[in-house]
Amino acid sequence: MRKIFFLLALCGITLTVQAHPRRLQKAAHNVSTNIVTAYTDSLKLLLDSIQRLEQPSAPSPYMFRLYAPGTVYSSALAQNMGTAVDPGDDAQLQLDAAINTRLNNAYVLFPVLFTGTEQQLINGGRFLTDLAQPAEEPVMLADQTEEIILPEVDIEAVEPEVKKPNFWTFKGNGSLQFTQSYYSQNWYQGGEKNYAMLSQLTAEANYDNQRRVQWDNKFEAQLGFQTSETDQFHKFKATSNLLRLTSNLGIKAVGHWNYAAQLQLETQPYKSYKANSDELTATFISPLYVRSSIGMDYIIKKKRFEGKLHLAPLSYVITYVHRDELISRYGINEGHHSKHDWGPNVEFTFTYRMWKNISWASRLYWFSNFHLTRIEWENTLNFTINKYISAKLFLYPRFDDSNDKYRAGENHDGTFLMFKEWLSLGLNYDF
Repeated sequence: MRKIFFLLALCGITLTVQAHPRRLQKAAHNVSTNIVTAYTDSLKLLLDSIQRLEQPSAPSPYMFRLYAPGTVYSSALAQNMGTAVDPGDDAQLQLDAAINTRLNNAYVLFPVLFTGTEQQLINGGRFLTDLAQPAEEPVMLADQTEEIILPEVDIEAVEPEVKKPNFWTFKGNGSLQFTQSYYSQNWYQGGEKNYAMLSQLTAEANYDNQRRVQWDNKFEAQLGFQTSETDQFHKFKATSNLLRLTSNLGIKAVGHWNYAAQLQLETQPYKSYKANSDELTATFISPLYVRSSIGMDYIIKKKRFEGKLHLAPLSYVITYVHRDELISRYGINEGHHSKHDWGPNVEFTFTYRMWKNISWASRLYWFSNFHLTRIEWENTLNFTINKYISAKLFLYPRFDDSNDKYRAGENHDGTFLMFKEWLSLGLNYDF
């Protein structure tokens, strides 16, 4: 009769739950309450067994059934049908019986939660039958441990080593590029064969204490030569000729802005001459540009782009010429070796890694004393072939109306805009 009553109750409650959706929530609440109660009762039984027995039995591995996904276990059904072994005074069997009781309640109250059987777990190889076996060699805690005596240390005799953080970073690049051109004597457009070489060196020493002070120093050197068959006076002519040192001191203001003071020195290392003439056009410290300015810096640092915008409402530019014969070429009055200009100044420098092997370095400079204007835009595209070989494309438009004779219409073709470009292939190394 007990078996028949259980089966009828199971079928009747299942039909009632399916017919009344609201009862689903109440039944689910009862299941949760029953599971928590079973967990509490199981622990109580386990603690009672530990107190009664000198050698307590191991916790039942079947407690996982209370928390695992819904499965119908044969031991729970056997207990409800009255075919299970009487637990008697065995604490382990009492614990398993308490778990089975709670599982049977869940089977009846909310059968839709249980979608699998114990036999399916066994067939799938996910059911272990030896979990209740005790360990062959149980781990025992030691009753007493040996006392560890640490050697005495004279704290006063210890000299702490203080390492100051290094806020300096150093980097640079060196390259040696070559080009070669050949034209036959009857080439329809004319031209002359030539060989060209260009060497470049860039070195940076930057200080940044990550708080307020940032001091950037950059040294640039370029020296290039080209052969010319039509120039009877000079076997080699200088095509690139630059020495430039830029020092920028910034004090943190707000966000990306810094208060900044900049000093820049620029000249050339080698002499330059007019074609087919011994007339000197430039040499070392003739001219020498000394540019100083005070203003604000806006610093941009992103994944592939790093740039700095220097805005100086007040700048002071000294143009110095050491050689007397060059004074007139740079707008300096006769009897003087220097001239002084005041005005605003803007300079924008950036490096943009366009692709993995292509980078673009640029410098845009603008200065005006409200009477004369100078604009320089230097662009270098670097095409990296491997660690030691690269190709470079250099584009340099320049606007300068600072020469009085040039402004008067002498020694020019009617425009103040100049342009220089070269493309080369050669050695390249970053350090």
